Amino acid sequence: MNAVASELSTVLAARAKARFDGRESAQFAGESLVSWRQVTREELGLPLDRPIIMTGHQAGIWHAGIAEKFVRGAEIAALCGGALVHVVIDHDTNDASLIGFPALVDGRLERLMLERSPVGRGPNVLRRPVRTMRPERAHQTPPSIESALQEIESAVQGAFRRENLAMQMAHAANVLLGARARVDATVAATSFARTSLAAAMRREFELMRGAYNHALEGQRIARLGGDELPFWRLDSANSSRLPLLSSDNTPNALLAPRALALTAIARMGACDLFIHGTGGGKYDGAMEAWMSAVLKVDSQQAIAPMTIVTATRLAPLAQFIEPFDVSATPRALSRLEQDPFADAGVTKAQLLGRIVGSRLEKRAAFVVMRRAIEAARKQRADEINALRARLGANARALLTHALATDRTWPFPFSMTYT
Repeated sequence: MNAVASELSTVLAARAKARFDGRESAQFAGESLVSWRQVTREELGLPLDRPIIMTGHQAGIWHAGIAEKFVRGAEIAALCGGALVHVVIDHDTNDASLIGFPALVDGRLERLMLERSPVGRGPNVLRRPVRTMRPERAHQTPPSIESALQEIESAVQGAFRRENLAMQMAHAANVLLGARARVDATVAATSFARTSLAAAMRREFELMRGAYNHALEGQRIARLGGDELPFWRLDSANSSRLPLLSSDNTPNALLAPRALALTAIARMGACDLFIHGTGGGKYDGAMEAWMSAVLKVDSQQAIAPMTIVTATRLAPLAQFIEPFDVSATPRALSRLEQDPFADAGVTKAQLLGRIVGSRLEKRAAFVVMRRAIEAARKQRADEINALRARLGANARALLTHALATDRTWPFPFSMTYT
């Protein structure tokens, strides 16, 4: 950790400790935030005697930018004597079982995927854990990747007995973080929906709807209709999630908070510091605006602070990047095909200059120019074809470069984590 990051972690640890020790006067649904903090942590099974540093993501083996949130969170927790809590967005419909890895196929770098069974769809909390296996397609795994891939396979297999796919992948990720970021507790987003604070939010939401929708102005988040609540209802019968309606009286329905409701519950009652990535950091400003209107105080002074953490880490694949021919570009090919006279544009300019006069005269001059270009192309056909071949080689090199510098490979492949 560099000096700047170390100093920032120290500042954030102090803010988390101050939040933990604070006794805010703000109230929500007739109860103080201090009371909500006690109740919510008890209901989620979180420690009551130390600050809670919270971060999370969709279920899966994510990239190093996501892992960095956990690494920084663990550093902050250690500095303030706190606990790091992993929030699993278990109701998301991303395919948490998709795990890509770099491999050599016929000597070239490609992206392959671990095969898995069963293959499903819908919210990850409604899906069964999977078993993974290497693809049958002939390939070689680079030595710099093989040990990390084995660790991923082992961690996923070790979590196979978890209750669903979301928790399988979340706990596998925790294992893979290892000593770099020890996770003290793992909580599903659907558990947040079962808290008393979430129930109060649903009861009180009609009084908050206007502020909620107003806060979303300019955000890429859909506003809620007149009967919608900021929660999802998950349907196991067809593996789907539907908007929860205030008129919905489905008993024992599995619910999950939408984005703003989730971080509102987390920062009001569950944590003392929330760590976002860049995406979450953008929308959480809308949540703060919503809560400021609801609490009738500046929410940044009443709820847990938040920060944004990300990083770009690359897998050790630089050795597979192929040489790139800087002179072989689509523009160079176009220039050669449209002006094949090899005289710095003199002939082409002369031909263009003769396209004057009446419509018929212009047409005749244009035909003369096109025939001259075609004849010159035939004379330089070998050169043109060679440039096309070099462009094709460049396309392969560009693809390899994109794979080798892709920041979204699973974090165990990153150089920092090997």
